[in-house]
Amino acid sequence: MSLKEKLEKIDSEIENGLKFKASDRLRNLIQENPNETQLWNKLAELYYDSGFLDAAGKYWILTEPTDERMKQCVEIYEKSVNYSGYQILQEITFRGDKSKLNEFAQKKMSELESDSKKKADYIPEFKLKPNRQKRKNGNSKMTFKDKLTAFPIIGFFIFLVICSIIGVVTVIKWIF
Repeated sequence: MSLKEKLEKIDSEIENGLKFKASDRLRNLIQENPNETQLWNKLAELYYDSGFLDAAGKYWILTEPTDERMKQCVEIYEKSVNYSGYQILQEITFRGDKSKLNEFAQKKMSELESDSKKKADYIPEFKLKPNRQKRKNGNSKMTFKDKLTAFPIIGFFIFLVICSIIGVVTVIKWIF
């Protein structure tokens, strides 16, 4: 299913009052497509319309505020985490390529990272998670190189077990 089809399904769910399900789908889409800021904004709008201003601010934090409500939500969110860059980075778990973000988002990420480094002496980093389709197609196959490495190791452990059994049998024969 394409991104456009998924967004249409989400819109349909929102219209039918299935906002919780739609928010789950949007969060999953954000994990799969972290550089798609339209997804972040759509989720923020959904939270804003539902009255969750701090959650809306969390997803608007990388978007340049175009109106007062966005500024207000981001301020509420930042206040809820005590303006901690480390905590914000932990919660937004941005897994995308920072260089593909717009200038405002790159600047905001840099500010959050420098604050995190200054206060916590650590900058959390998150790697992109492959979606289910990619995991099924790519990561589950064992390459020839993997097999060459795995089978000798397994063979060695089998050899150790056999030697142990032979040793125990030999000791028992000596005793009796």
